[in-house]
Amino acid sequence: ACDGKYSTRARTTHVLTRAMEYFPSHAGGDRAAFAGKTLVLPAVGHGNVGQLAVDLMIQTLVVDRLASGKSRLGCLDHPSVLPCVGTDAFAPIGEGRAYPPRGGPVPTLGTTTGGDPHRSCRDPGGSLATSLELHGDETALPGVVFLQQRGDVVSGKSNRFAIDLADFIETCKFGKVVILASLPSTAQNGSKETIGDTRFRHARVVGISSEVSDTEKARGETIGATFAFATDEDLRWTHLGACTIEPDSVPTDAPDKFSLPPWSLLRALAKVSSSRKNTQGEKIELGIDVSCLVAVCSEGDNSDDAARAAETTSLFLGIQGARSLDVQEESFCRSGPLLRETWSVPSSWRGAYGRGAAARAMFA
Repeated sequence: ACDGKYSTRARTTHVLTRAMEYFPSHAGGDRAAFAGKTLVLPAVGHGNVGQLAVDLMIQTLVVDRLASGKSRLGCLDHPSVLPCVGTDAFAPIGEGRAYPPRGGPVPTLGTTTGGDPHRSCRDPGGSLATSLELHGDETALPGVVFLQQRGDVVSGKSNRFAIDLADFIETCKFGKVVILASLPSTAQNGSKETIGDTRFRHARVVGISSEVSDTEKARGETIGATFAFATDEDLRWTHLGACTIEPDSVPTDAPDKFSLPPWSLLRALAKVSSSRKNTQGEKIELGIDVSCLVAVCSEGDNSDDAARAAETTSLFLGIQGARSLDVQEESFCRSGPLLRETWSVPSSWRGAYGRGAAARAMFA
């Protein structure tokens, strides 16, 4: 059944347009089951660091810990997100196959390390991957849900998508939201960082206000007169080596750039938090703890940046034993090569970054 809602566009014609729709995969994926939990999601951006980090966390913290290897809670659909479909991104590896030693090359699709070279490593019974999916399991990783976004947002629709996603997050009553984002190394004006140097920063939103004090203006905490962006330090991130983002990395002088991720979602979540009122017209404090980890990086093979982001986020959330010895032994036939000695590489990464040559028949 479809767990969705609809909104009407007030234009010259009254057209019923779809907003965010949610399709639970099973009872554990019902909206009511998300109350009070932490949502970790990417903001599609430079080098796809956020998406890659979420992939690593789903594979290592959820899939590797499940005998079934099935972690999907449900699928989301939004008209502003480009549709995409593919084979199961976290498909288990076939029985009797092993990955090469740590640090070794990633096998390509259709090959094995000790089996029939013409037989795919993928589990033929795996499900299809779609543009927007929720993953998690209360047994494997209690209290944490991952949203993976594989489809890009249609040009000019980032704000609409962010608003509807923030509304979905609010209606599900998530208690904490962690956004994993990335910006180009040129985002900071006058940066002396060299190509290949990646630094991590954090950003927060403190809410919406119609009136802005001179003190707030001096601290750079305003976006126009409505969006209050916190530049003060969050020690939870700073202790992990992610300092507060530099003011010149935030486009306070170009409000139109706040239509781009992660700013569009941060702003939408702030608006949701500040606009809810009860029947007496009194403001309701939703209590959603929203923060954003930003990788300022160069684009290329950003898999190591993703592993660092996943590691930092896990520490921020207090997740211990990302990959314990017993998990390695029980899931060896399914887990891939490791990044930074901790994170299992999903099977869907095997052809990434030129790791494997494409079959010539593809171009025949």
